Amino acid sequence: MMSMNVLLLAVAKLTVLEKVQAVPMATWISLMVFFIVLFILVRIWKSLKEINDIVPWIALITIGGTVVVYWTYERTEPKFLTPIFNQLAKHLPSRIEYKEADAPR
Repeated sequence: MMSMNVLLLAVAKLTVLEKVQAVPMATWISLMVFFIVLFILVRIWKSLKEINDIVPWIALITIGGTVVVYWTYERTEPKFLTPIFNQLAKHLPSRIEYKEADAPR
């Protein structure tokens, strides 16, 4: 009985190629898109850096602020950031407030 279990374990072990082939295609596409976006972001950062040292930081803060305001308004933030955005929602406009408000007469 013991040798049968050992034999089954030896047969059940997957090779690296079999493990890679078992990864869903969507994962590979997401990984490829990530690296393409990363490459583009590095190129844009370097291009903005040629203009002036502060320009890429201004662009980063502007885009980051836009994302924060959008996530706060729409409440589409990632789940792990919800406690932070609950605090921000007290000070920034939120779509939820407008839905709960009475309609103008």
